[in-house]
Amino acid sequence: MNVLFQIVLGSSLLIACAFIHIFIISRIILKLQLANHFSTDQSAKHQIFVVAALFTVLIGSHTLQIYVWAIMLWLIGALPGYEEPIYFTLVTYTALGYGDVVLTPAFRIFGAMISVTGLVMFGMTTAFLVGIFSRILHEKNMDEKQSQVNKKH
Repeated sequence: MNVLFQIVLGSSLLIACAFIHIFIISRIILKLQLANHFSTDQSAKHQIFVVAALFTVLIGSHTLQIYVWAIMLWLIGALPGYEEPIYFTLVTYTALGYGDVVLTPAFRIFGAMISVTGLVMFGMTTAFLVGIFSRILHEKNMDEKQSQVNKKH
């Protein structure tokens, strides 16, 4: 397969996956802002449920992207069947790269593009979750300081 075609198609898939992930994260942000799920008025149990739901949705986004790449590998004939493309994409996207299933030289640029996609998307997920946890901790600290001030007066 032509190297230029692999670069163009791989870059297009990377961009498509980025749009998928950004869309999902932006919808989560909008929903959280509207519902104010992390206000200090919410119980700890509610906040744990919301964080678990967030995590599940984000993992779903990564899974969707893995399937996008796996389907493309199958469509272009890089790997046969359905198990090998999914398995290869999963271990490449997560940067595990076991090496027991490899692409032929005619398709190997796709492997690198899958890896870049996974690294960037996991970076986005990590940054998003760190921001969420920072906000939760900040609000908890602000409430504790406010309650201390109220006790003094």
